[in-house]
Amino acid sequence: MCFQVVEYVHSCHPSSVLVAVSEGSSSGILLSYLGECGSGTYLTAAADISPVLLGQLWFETVMLPIYRWGALFQRKLQLCRYTSSFRTVLDVDRVLSLSSLRAFEETKSTTCFKLRIKTWSSSCHGRRTIGNMEPGRQDPAKDWDSYWERNEPLRDADEVAVPVLCICSRDNPLLPPASTLPITLFQSNPYFFLVLTEKGGHCGFNIGDKGDKEGETSKNEEVGGGCWSHTAVLGFFRVVADFLKGEEQDLGILASSRGEYNLFGQRNKSSSSTVHLHRRSTVLRRPRPQGNVQSNIDAEEVNFTWKRSYTR
Repeated sequence: MCFQVVEYVHSCHPSSVLVAVSEGSSSGILLSYLGECGSGTYLTAAADISPVLLGQLWFETVMLPIYRWGALFQRKLQLCRYTSSFRTVLDVDRVLSLSSLRAFEETKSTTCFKLRIKTWSSSCHGRRTIGNMEPGRQDPAKDWDSYWERNEPLRDADEVAVPVLCICSRDNPLLPPASTLPITLFQSNPYFFLVLTEKGGHCGFNIGDKGDKEGETSKNEEVGGGCWSHTAVLGFFRVVADFLKGEEQDLGILASSRGEYNLFGQRNKSSSSTVHLHRRSTVLRRPRPQGNVQSNIDAEEVNFTWKRSYTR
């Protein structure tokens, strides 16, 4: 569904720069989309606020009762909206009676995948495929572990081709401890950026949590406060847009010097060249660290280059 939404928005605004922001568990959809789509996405950048980076670990981590019931209630509420559709394939009453977040998700997900297998097998000569299944492929979700091998948000992180900002906090009561964050991903992949704060809760990040120097009160607090994470995300998008805009200008100057384009990026009519330029996202990656990796990112002083290249 995410593919169709992005394509539709792009078709309505083909000349606009598209970005995406997700909060909480919805980040799994955005990260999965970026990994599956790779450099073919129409998005220029993305940001995740309090993201669930490791889906299986999140469901297996024990929460405080008040947060567990809140998360479970939200998922049951979503299921209730489509009760009539699910009753033919799922024991809805039994699922709604479950008190474990993992049991709820495991029962619902494995049942739906079994239905997909049955529906796909009964289709005429495999002409219809369900989800990510392909003809001749066996059931990818036989159990809980194999289900997450197919659905982890970061399963295709190496294919992500746009910068992604993740804002996390150490005191988030709904997510696993900050020590479980995939720090090596942010150290080795120049497309992923991590902001890790001491305070912020779950999608909170109030301006007052940042602390003011010498006890001074910020102007934002005087006018009612707000979330600094939203300001940081907008600033991140502006930096990325300005960076790419500068590269577009450099490309136009380079092409103009070759007699292919003028300074406005338009092809010269007198040029007999029929070359078409396609944009492909590439990076100069740092080598992945071997052995033990230091958890303190600031201690690592290794420079690397993040840029886009243009190939013919």
